[in-house]
Amino acid sequence: MIRLLTICTLSVALTGPALAATKWAATPDPEAIAWSGRQGENAEAFTGHCANFVADIAFDPAALAASAVTVTIDMASCATGEAKKDQYLPMEGWFNVAGYPKAVFEAKHFRHAGGNKYVADGTLTLKGTTKPVTLPFTLDIEGDKAHVVGETVLQRLDFGVGGGQLSGSAVAAPDVKVAIDLHAVKQ
Repeated sequence: MIRLLTICTLSVALTGPALAATKWAATPDPEAIAWSGRQGENAEAFTGHCANFVADIAFDPAALAASAVTVTIDMASCATGEAKKDQYLPMEGWFNVAGYPKAVFEAKHFRHAGGNKYVADGTLTLKGTTKPVTLPFTLDIEGDKAHVVGETVLQRLDFGVGGGQLSGSAVAAPDVKVAIDLHAVKQ
């Protein structure tokens, strides 16, 4: 019995460090999280950024099963730079910042897609609705610095963004591209 307990303890001790993912601190950048869409009958393109966010990153290409990322976005910091749009974005019909001040992306499942390409399978909680999100990204690590670039398309109506009388494509296209360009430093 003591021998079995010793073997189990040694197994856990020896495999524990191999399962840990590297912790990273995101470099503050108000343009790291960007989004773009199309507005109106002429499908005029517009872009925006979510300037304030907190990223909890534990990621290691050699320990994908132990990797996890949580990004919490301050929705009041999301803006297009166009006064009229930015006046409406925080309102109930769009982001409803008063009711839902934060959006959260969480990923605990990662796949290697070859070379420096990966895929994060996670969830996004926006306006109280949680939906699965797949985020393909590239990762370049040089010493203690990392650079992540990724892009995915969300359906705004899945999250109740611009619902009701605002749901028509005459107001805004239903698909919104979200782009990530994030730098981080190993902790």
